[in-house]
Amino acid sequence: MQDHDDIASEASPAPSRPAGTKPATIREVAALAGVSHQTVSRFLNQDTAIRAASVEKIKQAMATLHYSPNLAARALRSQRKYRVVVMAPDVSQYFPINVLSRAAETAQLAGYRVDLMVLEGTAKERMARMETMLAGDDLAGVLSFFPLPAEITADAAITGRVPIVVSGSYDGKMRASGSFADGTAILQIVKYLHDLGHRDFFHVAGPAEWSSASNRMIAYEKAIADLGVRSHGMARGDWSAESGYRTAAQVLSHPDVSAVVVANDQMAMGLMRALHENGVDVPGAMSVFGWDDMAEARYFVPSLSTVRMDLAAQGAAGMARLIALIRGEEPQPELLLAPKMELVFRESCAPARRSSTKGTQAPPT
Repeated sequence: MQDHDDIASEASPAPSRPAGTKPATIREVAALAGVSHQTVSRFLNQDTAIRAASVEKIKQAMATLHYSPNLAARALRSQRKYRVVVMAPDVSQYFPINVLSRAAETAQLAGYRVDLMVLEGTAKERMARMETMLAGDDLAGVLSFFPLPAEITADAAITGRVPIVVSGSYDGKMRASGSFADGTAILQIVKYLHDLGHRDFFHVAGPAEWSSASNRMIAYEKAIADLGVRSHGMARGDWSAESGYRTAAQVLSHPDVSAVVVANDQMAMGLMRALHENGVDVPGAMSVFGWDDMAEARYFVPSLSTVRMDLAAQGAAGMARLIALIRGEEPQPELLLAPKMELVFRESCAPARRSSTKGTQAPPT
């Protein structure tokens, strides 16, 4: 027998709302979902006893009707907080937008208002902005897609008051595998290039403070050791194409290098541009492999070999973990799983061959 709250409303299902009409009501959401309005109210008040099937129907109905709860009124009634902040890096123009959009969608469907905060400026200015944001009385939690300063994460007064999730750096038990920080695909990349005959490698890494960059560098070093090939060094970028362009100077200072493994697509494309300007044929004289499968990678010349990940799902998983912490729940087991990865092979990689096509011009500075 069903509970009263799970008995479908007698009202007929409500259609999706044309633009310009009045906002949907809780009863219209209930009618479209086939549940009672009390069940929708319980869902909005974060009742975890609702059946999973009913929760999914309510979420779908809310999305179809573009339902937006009155968070201010709910906060006054329940004394709960409904604002979450999503923090993006100051290089957010290079950050996959689908990660942010799915994180925001997950929060909104759960009844939270989302504010996006992009931190720019000096370290002191960024710290001041974070402290002001974290002091907000209406703040329910924070999801950050970049490393936070130790002054924040080590402050028990802050972390004990406001749940904070740093995507890619959860805790020792999770080992950062619940996000796009996992770097094990590098092992497959180096093995693939090795099978193409490459024996002399170089790595372009991301910022040292990013767990994703560190994990990819660790995986690169392990692959080099396991396969017994040579690494001629490493250069660090800041995820931007410009920083990848600058690393060409270090790559070209090692004439034996025939394959470069780059920690993201933007830096890889910047590097390939610099190699082209210096007369280096990619992939004839040097193969380049990126990471992220950004839209531009497919249309670059040559098209970029890369790693495809379900980034949208990872944005949703990070927010779902934060919501669980806000509600005092344990994260679902699937949040601990490594993200799905797929190597995408394109024109930027080819069998190794000794060539005199590497240019002799001065490398970019």
